[in-house]
Amino acid sequence: MSSSPLSKKRRLSGTETKTGSHCSSSNSVRTDLSHTPANGMAKNGNDAEIDEGLYSRQLYVLGHEAMKRMQNSNVLISGMRGLGVEIAKNIILGGVRSVTVHDQGVAEWRDLSSQFYLREEDLGKNRAEVSQHRLAELNSYVPVNAYTEVLTDDYLTKFQ
Repeated sequence: MSSSPLSKKRRLSGTETKTGSHCSSSNSVRTDLSHTPANGMAKNGNDAEIDEGLYSRQLYVLGHEAMKRMQNSNVLISGMRGLGVEIAKNIILGGVRSVTVHDQGVAEWRDLSSQFYLREEDLGKNRAEVSQHRLAELNSYVPVNAYTEVLTDDYLTKFQ
C-alpha cells in the first residue's frame, strides 16, 4: 500500500516541515532553511539532522547512521568513463559532503557509447573537466570538483 501523494507535499508555516513517503508527520524534521548547510543536512545543535524529504529513499534503505557517515564523506572517483560516471552520479545523488572526479584522459569516440555526459563537441577535452559541470547539476548540495593531475599519496589523504 503506498502513501498518499498529499503526504509528500511541503507544508509551510513559519519554518518548513518536510515529510517523505516513509515517514509520518510525527517524525518529520523541522528545518529553518536559512541555516541549512551546503550538503542539504539541517543543523540542530551538534548533531546534523538529515533532510528526510530530500533523502527519504536512502534513509529507508540505509538508515540514519549510514546516512550520517555519508554526509561527512569527501569522495574521490578516479576514471570518468562509463562506470566511473555512473558511480559518480549515484554518489552525488546520495548526498555526500563533496565529490572529486579524476581522469587524466581526453574524450575519444569510443567514450561516447558508454559515458552519457560526453558529447561529440567534447572530443579531445579532459573527461573529468567535461563531466564535472554536468554532474554538479544533479545535486546542488554536493560540490563536485575535477582533478586532472597524477594522484599522489598526499592528495589521497583528503578523501574518505
